[in-house]
Order: sequence, then C-alpha cells, then structure tokens
Amino acid sequence: MSIIDSLKQIAADDGVMAVALVGEDGFVIESVRKENAADIDFVGGAATAAMASSRALADHLQKGEVKEVMVEYDEGPLLMVPISAGGSDYTLVMLLDDVQNLGRVRFQLKKTRAALEEELS
Repeated sequence: MSIIDSLKQIAADDGVMAVALVGEDGFVIESVRKENAADIDFVGGAATAAMASSRALADHLQKGEVKEVMVEYDEGPLLMVPISAGGSDYTLVMLLDDVQNLGRVRFQLKKTRAALEEELS
C-alpha cells in the first residue's frame, strides 16, 4: 500500500474531512481532503511546531512519549499523531468534522498506521 493509499483509507472514514502527512521540516508530503474541507496543506509548519512543543512539554513533565495532540475548535477537532519510521519523524494531521467521530477515527488509525509506517521505512 502506498502513502497516498493509506491516507485515502483514513480519509474514507466518516468524520475525517482532511488528512495530511507532514515531514519533520514542516512540508506536507501527501494530503487528501474531501470536498468543502479546509485546505490542510497550509498547516504543515504549524503542526510540526505544535508537535515539537508537545514533546518539549512531555519531556518537562516526564510523561513519556507524545501519543497524539488534539485541538478542539467550534467546527471540529484537529488531531495530530506523531509517526516515527525510517529514522525520521512525521506528523499525521487529521481534520475531523465533530469530536463525536474521534473514537472511530482512532480505531481506523490503528489499523492503517502500521501500513503507513512500513511505507515510510
């Protein structure tokens, strides 16, 4: 399965409006978005900075590795998940339409994440 296929599989889930894989440099590697979804390609640098801040906070609090970062907005949450593969760090950014879909999206991500990590290795 290719990176874009993995992202399409995640985006196919109800509730996911857009998904992007962002490199540690802040550039979007691939993205998929549904019609009428916000253009997620512009969030790469901000997502990378947010993930770096979250990791620094985790280090300071001695809480271990960051598993995910969620920012909830009026129009739905933004979920950021760190992925390490092939000696590089990535951030998977997902824009959801409603927080009620979060559980289903997390479940789908568990099924797709291994294929995505394998493709990135």
